[in-house]
Amino acid sequence: MDHCASWHGVIVTLFLILKLELWLCQEVEVFSPPLNLEIHNDSLHQRLLVEWNVSNKAFEPDTEIVFDIQVARSENMNIIANEIFLPDIHIGHVTSIRWTWDSQLPLECDSHSVRIRSKVVGKVFTVERNWSTWSPWKTHQGQNKERTRTGIYPYQRVVPEGSNVTFCCLPGRGQVVQKMRYGSEQMTQDFDTGTDSFVTSVKNVVRTKSDGTNVICVLGEKNPAGTVLIVSRLPDEPKKFSCETQDLQTLRCSWSPGPLYNFFGILKVTYVLQEWLSMKSYSCQRDHCVLPVKMNQQTYNFTLTARNRLGERSINSVVYLNQRVLLLAPSSLRVDHENASSITLSWSLRADYTTLGIQCQVDLQKTLVNVTSRGKRPTEIYKVSLSGLQPYTQYNLRVRCMADSSLAGWSNWTNIVVRTNEDAPTGALDVWRHIEEDDDGRIVTLYWRPSPHFKANGNISHYNIKIRPLEGAPEARESSVSGVKSFSISLGEQAYSINVTAHNKAGGSPPAELRIPAKAASGTEQTAADRSYGKDGGIYIMWQHKRNVHGYVVEWCSVPRSPHCDLQWKKYNSSIQSDVIKSRTFRPGVRYDFRIYGSMEDGEHLLEKAEGYTKENVSSVKPNVKISKIESRSIFLDWSPYPTDGSQEGFITGYNVYVNDTEKDCDLDKADDYPQLGHFRLCKFCIRDPNKMQITINKLRPNGKYEVAVVAITGGGETPAEFRKAYTPTDTGAALRSILAPVLTVLALALALLFIGCWKRTWLKRMCFPDIPDPNKSKIFSFDGKKGSMNGNILPTINHEPQLVDVVSIQEKRQHEMNKEVVISSEHQQHEAYTKIQTREGIGRDEDFGESYVPFDTEKSLYPTMKDPLYNSQPLCLEFFNQTYTSTSEDVNDNIPGYRPQLNITQVQCPPYVVQSVKPESGLDNDEPVICFNSPDYGSEPMSPTSVDSTAFILVD
Repeated sequence: MDHCASWHGVIVTLFLILKLELWLCQEVEVFSPPLNLEIHNDSLHQRLLVEWNVSNKAFEPDTEIVFDIQVARSENMNIIANEIFLPDIHIGHVTSIRWTWDSQLPLECDSHSVRIRSKVVGKVFTVERNWSTWSPWKTHQGQNKERTRTGIYPYQRVVPEGSNVTFCCLPGRGQVVQKMRYGSEQMTQDFDTGTDSFVTSVKNVVRTKSDGTNVICVLGEKNPAGTVLIVSRLPDEPKKFSCETQDLQTLRCSWSPGPLYNFFGILKVTYVLQEWLSMKSYSCQRDHCVLPVKMNQQTYNFTLTARNRLGERSINSVVYLNQRVLLLAPSSLRVDHENASSITLSWSLRADYTTLGIQCQVDLQKTLVNVTSRGKRPTEIYKVSLSGLQPYTQYNLRVRCMADSSLAGWSNWTNIVVRTNEDAPTGALDVWRHIEEDDDGRIVTLYWRPSPHFKANGNISHYNIKIRPLEGAPEARESSVSGVKSFSISLGEQAYSINVTAHNKAGGSPPAELRIPAKAASGTEQTAADRSYGKDGGIYIMWQHKRNVHGYVVEWCSVPRSPHCDLQWKKYNSSIQSDVIKSRTFRPGVRYDFRIYGSMEDGEHLLEKAEGYTKENVSSVKPNVKISKIESRSIFLDWSPYPTDGSQEGFITGYNVYVNDTEKDCDLDKADDYPQLGHFRLCKFCIRDPNKMQITINKLRPNGKYEVAVVAITGGGETPAEFRKAYTPTDTGAALRSILAPVLTVLALALALLFIGCWKRTWLKRMCFPDIPDPNKSKIFSFDGKKGSMNGNILPTINHEPQLVDVVSIQEKRQHEMNKEVVISSEHQQHEAYTKIQTREGIGRDEDFGESYVPFDTEKSLYPTMKDPLYNSQPLCLEFFNQTYTSTSEDVNDNIPGYRPQLNITQVQCPPYVVQSVKPESGLDNDEPVICFNSPDYGSEPMSPTSVDSTAFILVD
């Protein structure tokens, strides 16, 4: 039994092994490769769609199967892709399987083939099964076979930004590709496909313009082939997605789509709204979508997808209906008047909001009034009462509403214009008057306007004027006017009180009282007005404070140059004494006259006048200058009359007179200024008095050419200068005076000299024609003095008074006055006297006398010649002893021409300080005449000459 039991175990084991081998053999036999392999081309995405079948009889239900897929390119079957594909399906459920493959190279550029094998992964055995055999190759043919013309691929492709794009150029029959360009960039071939095609790639392309970028394939000299590549982006993600409902019937969702990149319809973006709770989709517009509200559905789950040919983008949003209610704008607004200051405003909403709480706002002239209520049906109304309004006032009312639970916000505003009812006017009018007085009485014109406290509260229908005297009978006159704001009436000389009231349909205003003082009590008119000036766009007015005045009134005309004055006035209390009057009617260059009145018990009295400009301009009226008179040295200018009144654009403060010397700079010393004009300097004379309209310009040049101009001065400047020429005539009187003056002067001097000559004739004779002196009156010799002797001869007494030259001539028995004789030494004695002279540096001193003397040169002539410089020195005054001397024939020396010295004069011994002169050739003894020169310091003086024409000697023996 044990032996049988052991064999039984072995038999069972062998049985199991045989059964397993039988099962494995059966599996290999029944397993087959994929069936019905098909390939489809998606050229737009460069994608191959591969589809095949498996037999469901070959496998058990829920068996997992894996596929090995290979992709080959070209006829050489070069494997370019190998992928293990495990489909997410079970064989028991489907028998058809699909697989896609994206190609880098455009599918048109070459042939692509696909084959598949499979194997099963069983549940019982964990070991892997063997692969089935490969299916036959399935080929998709490209465009590189049997083509007749050039092709470039991909053709007109749209790719997303950042992609890598591969291009291939397939040349036509008999053509060769030389190069390819992408835009302006020349491309190189990336790899060789074994054919004559040219393949190149562009990496990380950037977004192009709407017309794309050109891709050019150059083929020899023939026309190149090309295509366009458009690079764009996926549609932008929608932003600001929100949904709202106004009537709880439809839901409107809106969003911001972003920029539009349509590229002529190629990249058109479509929007789809998917609601997941109801599983419904809605095609939408570019920025909104409208869909119906589901009854009793308060929550909506949306997905919004934006899609174009490059891809899609989506956003999700959950909407709660009650929070997204945007109420309709209020409608059917109506106003019911309660009185002049209260109204009731009502409106309705055109939807059923009974499930909602409603809050509304009423805007009343920037004041918000809140109204809260439960939602109503479309036929019911909402209302609010508004009080505290102004009578007869127009109000612009507007209303809006909002659901309490809504996050959508307020509805749109709805406007209505309403005017409250009329009421009686409040406040008194502002009343003023203008009085014109004459001999018969006074014409009073009343003016009125609303005061700051006056409110018409309606349409003013008419005005009542009540006039009564302040004294006497209380009889009053009453008048009514409408449509005007002035009234004229004739009054007497007494004082009056005038009341003016305004009336509308609801009643009249409080009376405004104005008092007219008696004529005799009227203020005196001022003849001169104070000058005022512009300030801050107005005119600054001042007035003096007066006692017993409880207010002031300033009046003026808005249009002073027009017959229509348009009287204006402004009232002040007694504490104000100045103001800047402003008005929209004020214009620069226009003079405005102001009258200041003081308010008293009996009325207003004129106190002061003023005038002024908001801004002074240059006068438009130039002075009309006339040259009334021209003289040789003066010009008289006159420009009267010249207006200085209100017709001017500014106050005339004076005039400037300009003088131009056309030949040089003007240098009149009385000019106020010297402005420069061109190359010359002008003279400027200033006239400060505006009423002085003439001037005299003096100290001009005769026969001169001048230009003169007069300009008027205002606060705005000077009028333009217009120069007028003026030529001064020649000054005949001055010329005559210039001739007569020296003649008269000479005659006067001649007469004066003649008179002096007659008066002083004796003195003139002695000075000009002196008598020949008497020897006894000589200044050199005095014969009445003591006598000395030299060798027995008589010597004259020497007068030591300094003289130029003293000449002594001794004549025998010529004069009866002479009682002395001069003994003349011989020539030998004279020689001996001069030998005693000692010379030292040109100056001699006699030891006996101790006096200085001039050395005597015996080698030279004792007498000067015509060439001697001593000859031209100061002439000597000779005193002759004898006036009746006549020459003899012995006195003439024919050998010496011209001026000759004295002849036949014997030298004598003179004192050392006396220079002697004698004739050297004389043989006279003691009787010969001697000439001595008293010249201690005049050694160089000339000797006594004689006239050239004289034939007689001055001194003879």
